[in-house]
Amino acid sequence: MYITIYMENELIKLLEKFFRKQISEEEVIRLKKLFSQTDTESILSVYYKGKWEKAGFDPENEVEEHIWKKLQEHIQSKPAPVKLPLWRKYLRIAASILIPLFCIGLGYYLSGNKIKQVEENTIVQVEVGQKANVQLPDGTHVWLNSAGLLTYDNTYNQKERVVYLQGEAYFEVNRDITRPFIVKANNISVETLGTTFDVKAYPDDDCVTAILIDGSIRVSSPSHSEVLKPNEKLTVTKNNGQFSISHLQAADKNVSWINNQLAFEQERLEDIAKTLERMYSIQIRFASENLKDIRFSGTIKNHNMENVLQLITFVSPIRYSLENDTTFVIQSR
Repeated sequence: MYITIYMENELIKLLEKFFRKQISEEEVIRLKKLFSQTDTESILSVYYKGKWEKAGFDPENEVEEHIWKKLQEHIQSKPAPVKLPLWRKYLRIAASILIPLFCIGLGYYLSGNKIKQVEENTIVQVEVGQKANVQLPDGTHVWLNSAGLLTYDNTYNQKERVVYLQGEAYFEVNRDITRPFIVKANNISVETLGTTFDVKAYPDDDCVTAILIDGSIRVSSPSHSEVLKPNEKLTVTKNNGQFSISHLQAADKNVSWINNQLAFEQERLEDIAKTLERMYSIQIRFASENLKDIRFSGTIKNHNMENVLQLITFVSPIRYSLENDTTFVIQSR
């Protein structure tokens, strides 16, 4: 029994190093030997079935058998050093099964979001109304909000760690003083060695924002640069590149969307409307332009669309009506 437990721990550890490209030649030889043993398939079966059960997903036997065969072929055919090509057709299934091995957050396959590799670029795409938790090859965690897109290439975690973002993402960056972590979004770069922050950069928004929770980040454009302190929010206006820093009472409340909450701190109603449109795949129309500049602060835990609008109208001088199944109209009281 002791030998089985030891083998299980060693097998999982080596597999994680294999898929993160951190495995030595000697370890590859040891991994191949483990894969040739009779207990290996049952150990992996128990391991990834546990991950499936946590997600409430019961895989078909055919899918399970296919994954085992592909994984076995992949390990046995790889020399060291390892350069891993991600599978195309079965990537979403494999990512959900072997979370630590592929460094992809559980729930991706289940939520209907997409992850794929195109010309050696890894692309993570979140559908409207969905969210995803992704673990990058260096262990950095990323929460990607509704209608978001995150991209990185196969040079990630070599000399530096660069990701490209469209949408909103919350980052918990593993500290590495030798490899800076850089988020590129809308001609803006956010750089850190390791910290916690949020970047919001939707293509149809007028501004790009960065909120620092912990540590420090440098936000740069071609003409300007600022270093943020915790509980600071930087807003970059797209049309003129202007930087504006504001202090937040509690920055973590502004990223409560990762916990399925909505929190606003003196947010313009027009910007709140864009958030709701992305969450619920609806349209919000304003009866007059001046209504867009009304500001709202508060935290909303109930994500029912009607309840969100009711809470906002309760404390604001507005009312709403339903024009059709997917369009809401904001009017003055």
